[in-house]
Parts: sequence; C-alpha cells; structure tokens
Amino acid sequence: MHVKLPTALTDSVLRPYISPVLPGPLLQAYSRCSVPPLPTNHPLPPRPHPFRTLTTTPPLSKKGGKQESKRTVPLNAGKTKGLDPFDFSDLEAAVSRAHERLKNDLSRIKAGGRDPEVIENVRVRLTKGEKQMVKLGDVASVVPRGRNVAVLVGEKDHIKPIMSALASSSENLNPTNAPTDPLTILVPIPPTTQESREAAKALASKKGDEALLALREARGAEKKRLRAMELGRQVGPDDSRRAEKEMEKINEKAMGEAKKLVEGARKGLEGG
Repeated sequence: MHVKLPTALTDSVLRPYISPVLPGPLLQAYSRCSVPPLPTNHPLPPRPHPFRTLTTTPPLSKKGGKQESKRTVPLNAGKTKGLDPFDFSDLEAAVSRAHERLKNDLSRIKAGGRDPEVIENVRVRLTKGEKQMVKLGDVASVVPRGRNVAVLVGEKDHIKPIMSALASSSENLNPTNAPTDPLTILVPIPPTTQESREAAKALASKKGDEALLALREARGAEKKRLRAMELGRQVGPDDSRRAEKEMEKINEKAMGEAKKLVEGARKGLEGG
C-alpha cells in the first residue's frame, strides 16, 4: 500500500540529495516533474551534515605572547587576628601567670621552716562531731609576720577549732592568741638552723620546677596551635617556621627569668 505525499513535501525531502549530483538542466526538469509517492514503511534517509572544518590553531594569547597566569588565593587570605601565627597573647598570658605564682610562692618561704602553705593545708573540723573537715586556708588567711605566722580568722566561732587543729597537727606547731586581736592566731617560727635553711632552699627549687613545667606546657600548647594552622593551610610553612622561632625566644626568656627568681630566693634564704 502506498500513500501519496504532496509533491512539495517530497521535493523538499529529496532535493538536498539530488541537487549536488544533477546538472542544471536535469535539475530544472526534475523540478517540473512529479515524484512518485513513497511507501509508508520506507524510512526517510538521514539529512547530510554540513562539513565542519577541523582546526588545531591555538587560541589567541594576550599581546606580547604572554598568557595570563591563573590567579590563586593566598594561603593567608582573609586571615583574622585569631588565625595570626604571630599572635602570642595566650603564651604571654601563661608566662605572666607562671611568673606571678612563682613570685608569690617564693615570698612565702621562710628559712625558719614555717611554710604558710603547710599551715593552710591543716585540716580543721569546725563543728564538734561533724565528719566533714575543711582546709584551714579556706576559712582563714595565713600571712608571715616577723618571727611568726599570723592566722587571720574570719569568725569568732572558728578560733577554738583552728587552735585545736594547729596544736594537734604533725608539724609541731605552738599556736597562741594575739594579745591585741582576738581573731588572730600567731604561730611562732622556730629559730633558723642549717637544716631549716636547706629545707627552705629545696622548697624554693621545687616551686621553680613547677613554674618551669607550666612554661613548658604553655610552649607545647603554642606549638600545637602553629602545627594545626599549618596543616589546615591557614599559614604557610615559612611563616610557621618564623612564628615558631619567635615563640622559642619568648619561652627561653621566660624560663631564664624564672630561674633568676629562684636563684635570688635561694641566696636570700642562705642568710636566714
């Protein structure tokens, strides 16, 4: 079975295939004649694709023959103060705390052997029959005063239990009431001996070691911060190395100052 297609339709379909091969007169004759109908089950031939010219010419570059380089975002773009490798404020704060604590500890050491910290740590039972005991330093202040250590009590009811705790402690303390202040307890400092001097010097060295440990821990925390910034590409390796050198200078200076404080305290304890 054939279906007759309109001449205009068949002509528009077949003309692209016939035009390139027929000479002019035959093409004109073809245009005037009718085309037989196509069977319905006959597939239409594909339309030819126009020829595409292939080229290997590279794209034009900028004047002067230099291609524009790609812009890269610098590693420290958008760097804030919190991500500054040279921001050593945390380290300096830790150094300051370590030095202040060391100075305070050294000022409380006496060659006579009455360390205020020992008295502060004496356990006190404030109420008779009460199981819970508190540190003396939590309910009273302990300060050196001449040849005595003064215990400044805040409440009158605490005087008797504190006196009892001091007298019964293993430190061989002999507390007495201050004649002019009922809320003050005096603990006499024993006469200075070579033994007490050595003990005081050893205590000063111990406090110095604690300060050096605190400084080393602060240094370690700073190294971790710089390493994390480098791994996170928040800082380049060159800046990281320079920052680490600056950090080492700060830490070395801090440790030197701590050692000088301890040496000065030990010399002062030599004379009693």
